[in-house]
This record gives sequence, structure tokens and C-alpha cells, in this order.
Amino acid sequence: MKTFYAVKALIVKDNKYLVVQTKDFIGGKYEVPGGRKKEGETDETALKREVLEEVSLQIDIARLLNNWELQIAEKDIHLIGKTYLCIAKDGEPKLSEEQLTFKWVLGEELETLDAPIWLKEAIKQL
Repeated sequence: MKTFYAVKALIVKDNKYLVVQTKDFIGGKYEVPGGRKKEGETDETALKREVLEEVSLQIDIARLLNNWELQIAEKDIHLIGKTYLCIAKDGEPKLSEEQLTFKWVLGEELETLDAPIWLKEAIKQL
């Protein structure tokens, strides 16, 4: 099993949170922007790069919400990840080819989303 390190951004703007639907995502209908770190990248550098690539937003990182691990047997992958609360600086998301759609949801809606366990655990830390 290959091990990768990942960072995810739970982005807030105007008291709403950004969730996305990603092609070929396993673990739920919705997730948040982010991805694998490149060798030598810090969490901050990787997170800002991934968010910019996936949804074209500039962010400020507010705080760490959780650490998590996930094994995806069907892809022979072991992910070690972190989810951060981030603040959108300006603009609206523009999706990359990886995402199908996005929406902004209120905090109460976050708890009811079909989302992976690592994201549900991060939401509890808000």
C-alpha cells in the first residue's frame, strides 16, 4: 500500500462553507478542496496550492481541525491527512476538471451532508 500525505480545506465565507463534488470520489457525495502534498511542501503551501488549483480561491488558514488516516484498499492507498478551517479571501469558486459541482452551505447543513468520516469529524471541531 502506498502512503500519501494530504491536506483538506473547510473554507468559510460569509458564514457559509464550501463543499464540492469530485469525480471518482469514494466516501460520500460531498467533500472539501484539497489533495496530496508534494515532497518538501509544508501543509500551508500544499493547501493553498491545492485550493487554488481546484477551486481558484485564495485562502487564509485559520486553524487545524483534525488529523486523520484512511486506507483505500481498492486503490492500494494509505492517506494520512489533516483538515484545516480556512477563510476565503474573495471571489467565487471556479472549478477544475476534477470537480463536478460546488455549493455554499450553512453550518447546520454541514452536519447532514453525505460526507466522509474525516470531514464529519472536522465539522464537529467548528
